Order: sequence, then C-alpha cells, then structure tokens
Amino acid sequence: MPTSLEVISADATCTHVRLRGSLDIAGTSSVSVKFIASTAAKRQHVLLDMSEVEFVSSIGLGMLTQVVRALAPEGKRVVLVAPSAAVAGVVRTSRLDAVMPIAESMDAARALIA
Repeated sequence: MPTSLEVISADATCTHVRLRGSLDIAGTSSVSVKFIASTAAKRQHVLLDMSEVEFVSSIGLGMLTQVVRALAPEGKRVVLVAPSAAVAGVVRTSRLDAVMPIAESMDAARALIA
C-alpha cells in the first residue's frame, strides 16, 4: 500500500489526520511536507489516525516528533489514534508515548485533548 495522508476534519481546536502505508524513508518523504503543513502549521491539537500504518521507522518517528515539538509551546498535543500493535510497540519502546499519547479510539483521543 502506498503511503498517503488524508485530512479527515479540521475545526477551531483540532485537526484529524489519517496516515496509511509505511513511514519508512520513501513513505515519510512522500507525505512529510503535507503532514507538517496540515498539522504543525495550524497550531492546534492533532488526532492522528494510525490504524492503517503498517510500519514506522526512525525517519517516520522524526517527522511525528517534529510536529510534537512545534505544537508543544502552544500547549497543543499530537495523539496517536488506534495504531497497530507493531507501531504502538515502536512508539512505546522509544518512549515517545510520553509526548505522543496513544488512544485506542477517537473518543479516548478527544478526551486526551479536552
């Protein structure tokens, strides 16, 4: 599956984005500019649907943490929604779940930014 990004919704408080595919070097390169423009540039919370991301490399984690760092001074968060077990494991092993919490559902994700 090719890597893609879709903005599901955006309102005054948060942007809901869905990533699909693999966040390896090729996949990350194909979505990084649009991802940053759709998230960090808006200066609001990000609900990031990761349910269809099969793999995330250090390059992919770097893209995600770039947005986390950009939003943190504004008091905004990136919440990973329903990542696969493999992706959640990588995030937890690298201890990035401390700055990018993982939610099992959209309701749980919304509660984390309320």
